[in-house]
Amino acid sequence: MAGELGLGLIGSGAIARAMYVPAATALASQGVRLLAVADTVPEKADALAASTGAVAYHDHRRLLEHPGLQAVVVATTIGTHAAVALDALRAGKHVLLQKPMGTTLAEADEIIATAQRQGVTLQCEPPHRMNPNAERVRQDMREGRIGKPCLFVARAAHAGPPDRPWFYFQEHGGSVIFDMGVHALSWVLGVAGPARRVSAAYTRSIPERLINNQPLKPDIIDNALITLELASGALASVITNYCTVASLVPSVEVYGSEGTILVNGPQANYMRFSSGGVLERPGAAQSELGWFMPTRTTGHLARLTTGEETRDARLSSLNHFVTCIRTGATPIPDGKFARHTLEVMVKAAEAATTGQAQSLSTEF
Repeated sequence: MAGELGLGLIGSGAIARAMYVPAATALASQGVRLLAVADTVPEKADALAASTGAVAYHDHRRLLEHPGLQAVVVATTIGTHAAVALDALRAGKHVLLQKPMGTTLAEADEIIATAQRQGVTLQCEPPHRMNPNAERVRQDMREGRIGKPCLFVARAAHAGPPDRPWFYFQEHGGSVIFDMGVHALSWVLGVAGPARRVSAAYTRSIPERLINNQPLKPDIIDNALITLELASGALASVITNYCTVASLVPSVEVYGSEGTILVNGPQANYMRFSSGGVLERPGAAQSELGWFMPTRTTGHLARLTTGEETRDARLSSLNHFVTCIRTGATPIPDGKFARHTLEVMVKAAEAATTGQAQSLSTEF
């Protein structure tokens, strides 16, 4: 077993509890030790520390001084991501940073430059680019199974957080694009490559909400359509909102000249349809072949099968981070990918405000 790696968790809210604490626990056999947790709300840090055996801090800068701490996960509110990450990087810590990496391109550039200068690992969420189904899409496209990829459609939406008011106010970094749209964008960019232009339409569809049983009037938009012109020449459409009560999301659709790919959450997992009339789910055994469904090709019935389970991307994200620290490998996604994703989101807002498509300057 590799040497022990001391881990700190900055932010003790829902994301930390649901994603990173279970992942760190699962990696204990590989020498990962959750040494310290921090939150500006003392009772949150204290409660999480009590349940994990870690030391609680109420200031992340104090956590960064904890003996033996080598790496941190930044899982704070969106508006604080950049400042906290920079503190950690300047302290010489490896950083796994929740999405988005910042709210401005200047923040992103400073984070990347600081990580490079300090010689530490910077990994950015979300991890969709290394999802097995994302690799499956890339492989299918490389092998020409759907012909020329022409259009990508991705959705990431829900009804909005019911209990955390900060999500609905810009001063705290609240943004349906930064919170939800980033997931769909990461899928599209992760399988289709970088974008070169973006246009968008934004609106606030629900002017008043009930959060924690109290009326609240958000100042963010809650419904957005983003259109990308990709460097490959294909187009992409990203749909995101806080107005979706029920839907088969997250979902990604890839339309090619000779076929279609659908990745649609646990309900459908992975399906590929070719113009020859075959609908398949790679990895399914013959014994799992199920029912038939009609296709758009006249006279054909496509056989639908059950798919294999996708590994837990939340666990693999932390596991990948630890592996990159120990081996020196470049993390996926790295700062360059996260910076391009952020540029798309920032320029999409400009496009929605001005009504004019915006050019993008970065790639990955």
